[in-house]
Amino acid sequence: MKVFIVTDLEGISGCTAGGYGFKLNPETSARYHRLMMGEINAVVEGCVQAGAEEIIVGEAHPIDLENLHPEAKLARGIPWHESVKLRDFDAVLFVGQHARTDLFDAVRSHTGSSKSIVGFWINEKPAGEIAYIGGLFGEKDIPTIFLSGDSAACREAEEWAPGITTVAVEEAHNVWGAVCLPPAKVLPVLTAGVVKAFKNINDASRIIHELPVTVKIEFTYPQIADAFCISPGTKRLNARTVTYTADSYFDAYLGSVAVLGNVLVKYDS
Repeated sequence: MKVFIVTDLEGISGCTAGGYGFKLNPETSARYHRLMMGEINAVVEGCVQAGAEEIIVGEAHPIDLENLHPEAKLARGIPWHESVKLRDFDAVLFVGQHARTDLFDAVRSHTGSSKSIVGFWINEKPAGEIAYIGGLFGEKDIPTIFLSGDSAACREAEEWAPGITTVAVEEAHNVWGAVCLPPAKVLPVLTAGVVKAFKNINDASRIIHELPVTVKIEFTYPQIADAFCISPGTKRLNARTVTYTADSYFDAYLGSVAVLGNVLVKYDS
């Protein structure tokens, strides 16, 4: 059994500060990354206990390779749309995930960028990173079996992937506030949750987007939409909103989300 783990930082217990253009001081950032490593390794350990033969971890925020669980491999410098092609995966899991943009009762809620994106939809449904990354795996018939993050992210995951096993590591209150569990409580619960997810793998859903797929993005400023519209096939709805449509989800992702990675370097750095 081969599995892929999508990682993030903002849904790690206690990592509530930052984002929206506010940078963390180095000490806080280092502490957040240590907390992230603990939760990632707990999820990897759950995969090991469940009998996974190969575990590949994707990197959204810098992962400490020296302290990564020895049974895992790190996909460094490989974007999500390329990671999905690395192996014939049997399952995908999310750890440290946050909820979508435009939610006030979710910790550091955003989709792709908290600074430059204020609205994101897939086929006119408000969507976040759970939906746009999970869709890559769902199109390849790979189920999304597990997610950990704040309570809002867990609710979002259950909406997109009925049957998924979720673990809320913190109770979201607002974008910078949550009731947070300490690592001593979180880590064993994460490992047990992953083991449970594999036992229930046949009940898990694929995140599938109806074809053709239209991605709509509302930016903070018109000039970001200007830069995005250089991509062929993009349609401008108004000063700050664009759409991109394709006949497969993979192609829709390439024309929308993948393009964002290049456009937002200028505006989010």
